[in-house]
Amino acid sequence: MAEGFDIDHLAKLARLNLTAAEKVLYSLQLNQILGHFQALAKADLPATIDLARVVSESALRSDEPGPVLGAETVTRLAPASRDGQISVPRVVDDEA
Repeated sequence: MAEGFDIDHLAKLARLNLTAAEKVLYSLQLNQILGHFQALAKADLPATIDLARVVSESALRSDEPGPVLGAETVTRLAPASRDGQISVPRVVDDEA
């Protein structure tokens, strides 16, 4: 189906139950993405890049404190809150 990776293994790692059609679609999409990375790997780039100079100094703004929202306002604007704190859905299982 796809070269260089096992779509069934990747789906298992991501805890996804994929249909046969989804496996084909995602394999094709992943192959395209990997192809872009291979093209980037072949790009003729300079051996070193001065990462400290990527952003010009004039593009940076000063770090000055500004107006802030109070805790009461933030919890009121949040989709859910409890005891003065923002409530969010659980995203991690205990099974790990």
